Amino acid sequence: MQKPASLLLFSVALLCDVPCRADVVEKVNALALATAAPPGSNVALRTLVVANLAMFDAANAITPRYTSYRVPPAPPANASPDAVALAAGCAAIAEFHPQQRAATAKSCDEIAAALPAGAMTDDARRFGETVARDLVATRRDDGLGAPNRYVPATSAGVYVPTVFPVGYDVATTKPFALTSASQFRPGPPPALDGATWARDYNEIKSLGARDSTTRSAVQTTTAQFWGSTGFQQFNDAMADNAVPESAGTVPRARHYALVYMSLFDAAIAHFDAKYTYGFWRPVTAIRNGQLGGNAATQPDLAWLPLIDAPMHPEYPCAHCNSAAVFAGILVGLRGTERRTLIVRAAASFTPRNATREYPTEAELVADAVNARVWSGIHFRNSAETGAAMGRQIARYMLSTQLRPLP
Repeated sequence: MQKPASLLLFSVALLCDVPCRADVVEKVNALALATAAPPGSNVALRTLVVANLAMFDAANAITPRYTSYRVPPAPPANASPDAVALAAGCAAIAEFHPQQRAATAKSCDEIAAALPAGAMTDDARRFGETVARDLVATRRDDGLGAPNRYVPATSAGVYVPTVFPVGYDVATTKPFALTSASQFRPGPPPALDGATWARDYNEIKSLGARDSTTRSAVQTTTAQFWGSTGFQQFNDAMADNAVPESAGTVPRARHYALVYMSLFDAAIAHFDAKYTYGFWRPVTAIRNGQLGGNAATQPDLAWLPLIDAPMHPEYPCAHCNSAAVFAGILVGLRGTERRTLIVRAAASFTPRNATREYPTEAELVADAVNARVWSGIHFRNSAETGAAMGRQIARYMLSTQLRPLP
């Protein structure tokens, strides 16, 4: 549903002091979040990736500090990095959401009014818009939003639930930086007749049950804190972890672009693996524990998870992958600077302003892994595999994308 222009303007105005300052990167991100729909979806995430890459490439062309994502045309002489970044970010949003083009233009004009006098020249605007449109063109027909062609497993005449799983299109979407969706695809889940499967099955059957008597109050709170699906939980914490405004437009746009691009490509990687293996969720497995030939996996026909399972296959854990990518990119961007990593709670289960601080990447990822087990939606091997994927993807992104110039 189209948001009224007043909502978009209000979203941007909230970020303004009196008088309004032109923190272009933060304000364009706020505008993208107010415009892109549905919130927290991969479609919205793509808008954020392209808007930030466009801002980065445009501003970096004026004051080169890093390798470009796409080499832009020659920039106009003496252009303002803030002006070209604003023009690029706004054009990217408008290209992806043409039905809100007029409202976007009004919001962007308001941000531009806070730039130094004369900064938003016609040349600066045209350059930023060109960078954005060239980048948006590379994402046309990238596969995101393609018709859901998932084929349910069944036999003739046998009923199966008729709600299709989500993310099937993401599995075949073109990545921004990975060489392919399967670049970091893990090996298969554990064999159902083995010890690892029995261990994971009985751990989650006990600790992940909705009516568990073995899960502690702390474990329940942790599961609920991490109870989000998709990237929204990490987006909510972006400002808490961002490069300070004093660092300048280029490093700030690079920060947002690397995090969002890595989360997007990580989603492609884990959905590729999920639909390659099609592994069952705990609620399905535990109600069918007699299958698989393992005497240690006894069924419970009434078992339910603490948190309802997302509508896609279980292996590997998506949120664990995303958490490891998020933490890995942040730590990599900070270099020798040591700062706590901040995550905000999943709004559906706990107050949205609740936060947790982690001194290290390892502690953040371990909390996310445990949470998915205690919530009853991921087996431990799957959670650990997802986290390992995330670490690999973060290292790859940091070593290949938007690198500092010599």
